[in-house]
Amino acid sequence: MHDLVRALIPLVKGLSVALGPDCEVVLHDVSDPAHSIVAIENGTISGRQVGDPLTDYGLFSLKTAASSDVDYVSNFLARTKDGRRMRCNTLFLRDETGSIVGYLCLNADMTRAEMAKGLLDHLTTIASPVYSEHFGDGLAPSGEDLLERNLRLIRELLGKPFHLLNRTERLEAVQRLDEKGFFLLKGAVEAFAQEAGVSVFTVYRYLRENRSETEPGKGPSGGSPSRTERQAKKS
Repeated sequence: MHDLVRALIPLVKGLSVALGPDCEVVLHDVSDPAHSIVAIENGTISGRQVGDPLTDYGLFSLKTAASSDVDYVSNFLARTKDGRRMRCNTLFLRDETGSIVGYLCLNADMTRAEMAKGLLDHLTTIASPVYSEHFGDGLAPSGEDLLERNLRLIRELLGKPFHLLNRTERLEAVQRLDEKGFFLLKGAVEAFAQEAGVSVFTVYRYLRENRSETEPGKGPSGGSPSRTERQAKKS
C-alpha cells in the first residue's frame, strides 16, 4: 500500500461522520485493483467492503486520468445494485511523480434527499397564482398590513383614489375585492367605507347588488339588512 493512501485511512471515518449516513466514503489503493478497497464507511449503500475490487468505472478512470492532470471528477451519477441514484465524487491521489496511487470516493445516496425535495415541491406549489400575485398574506415588505395592501392594489388597478370613483367604479372596486375574499377580513367593510367616503351600509348594499347578479334567481334586493349589517349598526 502506498504511504499516501495509508495516511488517509483515518480520514475516511471522519468524513463519514461529517457527511452523514447517506454518504459512502471509500478509499482505494490502485496497486491491487482486484482488492483495491482499503477503507470504507457506510458501505451498506453499495454493499461493498474492505478487500473488494475497483468498479468498471474505477478501472476506466485509472486509464483515462493517468494521462491527464485532472485531480477529481465531481457530481456524476451512478446507481446502486438495487437502482438507487448516487451523486458521486472521485478524488485522484497522486504521488510525487504525478502517478495515480489511489482514489478517495464520496458517494451520496440521494434517496432521502429526493424524497424531501418532492415533499418541499408539493408543499410550495401554488394552485391560485392570481390570488397570490395580487393579494398576499401578512405584511408587505414596506410593513403595511393586509387591509392596506389590498386597498392599495385595487386603487392601482382602477387608476384613481376611491373617493374620486363614481358609483359604477365603486361597485367594480367592491366586486374585485369581494372576489378576492377581502371582505372576510376583520374591519374590511369599515376600511373601504372610510377610503371611499361612503357609509358602511352603502358598502353592504354594493355587496348585495354584486352578489345578487351572480346568484341565479336573485335580483337586486333592498330588503332587510343582514345580521352583519345589524351588528355594524349597533356598533
